[in-house]
Amino acid sequence: MNVYAYEGALFWILFYIWVMLEIVFWVRAYRLRRGQPKKQNDDRGSAVLIMLGMYVLILISIGFSARQLGILPRWTQYIGFILMIVGMIIRFTAIIQLGRFFSPVVGVVSNQDIVQSGTYRWVRHPAYTGGWIIAVGMGFGLQTWWGVLLCGIGLLLIYAYRIQVEEKVLVEHFGEIYIEYRKRTRKMFPRIW
Repeated sequence: MNVYAYEGALFWILFYIWVMLEIVFWVRAYRLRRGQPKKQNDDRGSAVLIMLGMYVLILISIGFSARQLGILPRWTQYIGFILMIVGMIIRFTAIIQLGRFFSPVVGVVSNQDIVQSGTYRWVRHPAYTGGWIIAVGMGFGLQTWWGVLLCGIGLLLIYAYRIQVEEKVLVEHFGEIYIEYRKRTRKMFPRIW
């Protein structure tokens, strides 16, 4: 019995759990918003960029791993699994805390509030923090430095664009309330950024 085969299987199990949860929460978001006043879509392509960017970064990282480029020690795979699980917990907790205000695309509805409790007490975009941790975990799970760097830096740049788009809309909609919230919290990483 090859114990390393189980490690590879565990990576793919975690990967598919993440994908399935994303689908469940996106479908839930559309169902919850059905019947609500239509919101203006101010996404500027950021949802598509995140979705395609994440999958392209992961596919390239899989290629690095398959070609044995920048291979990390086997034990780092377990760090990757832990990061993937922690990232999923953070991401989906943040989405649950947003409730009916969660949307895969940037925009606000007329009766929307600013969620400032739970994970939003520490950072303004904890779902992105969780997504980033998942991506870095995948790089470690694939045991390649190139995957860690590519997913970590690449997704951070994509999220930086999304945050810029999203915060412009939030400031326009909420005004001073959101500006005050921005002064108290960081974007994705407590006390850092």
